[in-house]
Amino acid sequence: MIKFEQIAPKICDCHVHYGKFRDDYYRPEDLVTYFGALGIDKVGIMPTGIAGEADFTVDQKIMGSLPPERFVPYLWVSPEMVDADPTLNTYNTLNYKVIKIHAYARKDWDAKPDKIRTVIQAAYIKGVPVMFHTGGWRGSNAIQFYKFCREFPEVDFILAHGKPISQTLTVLRGAKNAYVDNSFMDIESIKMICDAGLSSRILFGTDFPIMKTFWPEINLINWYKNNIMELIQIFGEKDFMVWANENFYTLILK
Repeated sequence: MIKFEQIAPKICDCHVHYGKFRDDYYRPEDLVTYFGALGIDKVGIMPTGIAGEADFTVDQKIMGSLPPERFVPYLWVSPEMVDADPTLNTYNTLNYKVIKIHAYARKDWDAKPDKIRTVIQAAYIKGVPVMFHTGGWRGSNAIQFYKFCREFPEVDFILAHGKPISQTLTVLRGAKNAYVDNSFMDIESIKMICDAGLSSRILFGTDFPIMKTFWPEINLINWYKNNIMELIQIFGEKDFMVWANENFYTLILK
């Protein structure tokens, strides 16, 4: 089997965070160190908390300080940001490649479908995908975003985490512009996607380094390497590289 060091320079992780999560704070400079040691090609980066207009300057400064050859900024959008500028042009200085809506962190998104449509329209004009957090409660489960995927066939959507998996499969089957990232997704759920003939719609993501909060004893570098090697062992290098390289470049760095 191929060694991690051989494949690392081709791997893109579409789901990584910095900032405060529960009682932990994940420093941006530590992420630079971690991914430098891992040798990963590209990293989709976003804050952990609820972004807002007041935080954008800070987030822009942080993401702007990260090595641009590796770190790809995402715009975590709040309802207040849409109110301030429905076009989201104010935030173009970030040079973001994905817009993130987190309807679990901000449950009021569920009552604002037209505001979500405004975000999607801005994404269409910008030519970037929209990432939805899925799971956690009814209002952020995957099926809640099916209507948007069908309504905007010209926009690509990423269902972060793919939860619950049964609903995610419904969306993937019914909307060819829908993808799923496998961050915090169990192996059996990934197998279900592959068995449904939808393997090509997976994006590799980890939610790194959030797992440290749930399992404080883990070594993050070892966890990352082991996670990738397990996926390759189970699903094969060819499929994994579609998830971790081809799809990232096609959807996010197009």
